[in-house]
Amino acid sequence: MMRRQRRREQHVRQTYNDTAARYEQTDEGLLEPETPTERTHKTQQKAIVEATSANAAANAWRKALPKGPYGINVARTGRHAVCYGAGGRVEVLDLHRNVRTAEVRCGEVCRAATFLHDETMVAVAQRKYVYVYDQDGAEVHRMAKHLEPEHLSYLPFHFLLASAGHAGWLKYNDVSTGQFVAEHNTKAGAPRSLAQNPQTAVLCLGHGNGVCSLWSPAQSKPLARLLCHRGAVDAVACAFDGTYLATGGMDGFVKVWDCRTWRAVKELRLSGRAPVSLAFSQTGRIAVTCAKSVEIYESAKKLKAFQPYLSHKLDGSHATNSVFRPFEDVLLVGHALGVDSILVPGAGEASYDAIDGDDPYRSKKGRKTAVVRGLLDKLPIETITLQGAGFVGTVERDAAAADKERRALEEDANAALSKRIKEKKKTRGRSKLKAKLKKRMKNVVSKETQLLKEKLAARKKKQADSVAVQEAAPTT
Repeated sequence: MMRRQRRREQHVRQTYNDTAARYEQTDEGLLEPETPTERTHKTQQKAIVEATSANAAANAWRKALPKGPYGINVARTGRHAVCYGAGGRVEVLDLHRNVRTAEVRCGEVCRAATFLHDETMVAVAQRKYVYVYDQDGAEVHRMAKHLEPEHLSYLPFHFLLASAGHAGWLKYNDVSTGQFVAEHNTKAGAPRSLAQNPQTAVLCLGHGNGVCSLWSPAQSKPLARLLCHRGAVDAVACAFDGTYLATGGMDGFVKVWDCRTWRAVKELRLSGRAPVSLAFSQTGRIAVTCAKSVEIYESAKKLKAFQPYLSHKLDGSHATNSVFRPFEDVLLVGHALGVDSILVPGAGEASYDAIDGDDPYRSKKGRKTAVVRGLLDKLPIETITLQGAGFVGTVERDAAAADKERRALEEDANAALSKRIKEKKKTRGRSKLKAKLKKRMKNVVSKETQLLKEKLAARKKKQADSVAVQEAAPTT
């Protein structure tokens, strides 16, 4: 009996370990095929809705809207969404209650829209300016310096609203003080796409010449330039952890770049199609939106042609953009006939951080408290770098050592310059070239001139000291 009991316990323990190892190898919450030949991308939304709970199935819907096409954007909490159309219609939706909280009829084209510090303020990029509306749909502000905006992005930890205009200017405005912070000329024409790195707050602009440039309001020149595609960069997206950058071009390629080495780690070719939008989820899923379909891949490193994780076709419509809802397994797709909400198992995080203001169930008092905390913890624009806020708290180097290193670099540069300059020899007359060279080398800091200046300064100091001693000596 004892041996049989030990064998039974050993069998149960082995079965438990094998099952735990199998689940550790797979991502949590994903669809799993029952057979090796089954493909998850063939699973229809109808089958997913039938297999989920009633609360999850309520997130699968389609909202038909007139005068499209429509774009979609969501708040940080994932509870509210704003849809904007080319016909001038803007709607704010409460996705938990499935009701419309605000509606604005602008009367002109709306190219982009984004929430500001909370869901009570919405910035809309209209035909000529950027307008700000409140929760009742009333206009509260007009940003006249943001001319002909085409893309908008809000930096929540810096309280900055950035817009990219048709003329190629990238402009920043502080929404907490109302001050105009900076404007940069990209010198690349009208931008085709805009995305923000959530970790570093660096803006990524896609241009028509196939270049993706990275910008910060603290510098007038781009932090980096990447030659990504042979055609225009129509789609840009950054992962939530800030490690990957995805770009999609008119050449039909989707490339994933490592933000630490700036090298392409994955490349996907779409046969006969070009991506119009890219989106990352909180768990690393990536959605590739084309004109008539949306494909979702498990991760940035698992981009394989004809092997997506899920796929969704837009019957009789053309897609505009797509965005994942935070803390929900939902993907919102804006198209010509309205907005679609589809289920993507394993796309959202299961928990949220209420301290950072990401609580989707917060009350009115909690929303106000989150805004006050954000203002107290507001970061300056100097922290927007490629390294992010990682340099904050580091020890500054010794000033004397830094000055010594700088002088050594200057001496090396001056030595290389003096070697390149050759004096032209003349047999008679005055040499004008010699005078020009003497005048040019007059301001060049070399090792010899530095030593000579120090020697002259020491001699003058010695003479001054001797004169002071003679004057102080008593006279007889």
